[in-house]
Amino acid sequence: MKKIFLFLFLPLISKSQKIISDKKECPPCEIIYNDDNIKEKLDKWPEFSPGDLLKINSLTKIQYERHTDSEFLYYQDNFLAKGFPKLYYKITPWWKRKRLDPWSNKPYWGKNYEQPEHNFKNHINDNLRWICGYSYVVEIPKEYHNKKKYPLIIFLHGTTESLNQNLFWHREYIRKEFYKQNKDPYIYAAPIKLDVDWSPNKIKDLIDNIKENLSIDDDRIYLTGLSMGGRGSFIVAAKLKNTFASLFVVAPHHGPYEYISLAKELKDLPILITHGDIDETSSFKIAKKMADTLISLGSKKIIFKRRKNIGHTSWYEPYRDSANIKWMMSWKK
Repeated sequence: MKKIFLFLFLPLISKSQKIISDKKECPPCEIIYNDDNIKEKLDKWPEFSPGDLLKINSLTKIQYERHTDSEFLYYQDNFLAKGFPKLYYKITPWWKRKRLDPWSNKPYWGKNYEQPEHNFKNHINDNLRWICGYSYVVEIPKEYHNKKKYPLIIFLHGTTESLNQNLFWHREYIRKEFYKQNKDPYIYAAPIKLDVDWSPNKIKDLIDNIKENLSIDDDRIYLTGLSMGGRGSFIVAAKLKNTFASLFVVAPHHGPYEYISLAKELKDLPILITHGDIDETSSFKIAKKMADTLISLGSKKIIFKRRKNIGHTSWYEPYRDSANIKWMMSWKK
């Protein structure tokens, strides 16, 4: 397993696949971010019942600001984790591969996956789909009633480089492994990113979209993620202040740029960080330094769990662990 996931972070440099092209070409999303009356232009959610698992594509119509005009979108420059190679990051249009299109209408992968059909206009460049909003999965608890407010847990997945069907199945499996407590049911949401890092603006719109359709307790919105989603939890929470009640961060990846400088924006937020101490993909030392930095800034709500003799890919256990989920959900804004 270790060799497989180390490969996920290697550069995928293919000169035959250009992501950034003529600016006259458009991504397959035409509603400009911050456009007036944006809610009225989004597709409505399908009808649902308590206990349903939904796939929501409403936000894929929104076009966000491009953060680069270069083919190579991110790279490590001055920052380099000790003991780790200098890696280049690049978006490849994996969503165009067979049975991997994340804009499917049903929340299933593997044998139950249904390939969506797109009728894109001639000026659309699907290689630019990463500019669009997130498609996401929502799991509604069986106990759901619209007269009651429920906690919301948002899960951010890891890398999307070298994606295959098995990795999507793996993410569905993580959802099923999340500890659930009958006395405190929650709504689970898992967006799918096409870019390298997670976007705070896209997550904000996701939260708003969920709140428009489900009864959410604003004081109990939680953010968790693993690997690139772990660093994404830091990035998103630092930007969206006063949004989350707590963070649960699993094996945060150290690149493509450092996240320690975000500590000053996160010092007042309860954060549980867990990391394997023989992780050869994401730096254990930098994750520990993040916890130490938060404590040095005066935070008294930081827990760092060292997982002895554990590498990068042992992710299921942290989410099965009732102590982790209960701790995260014990906090309110």
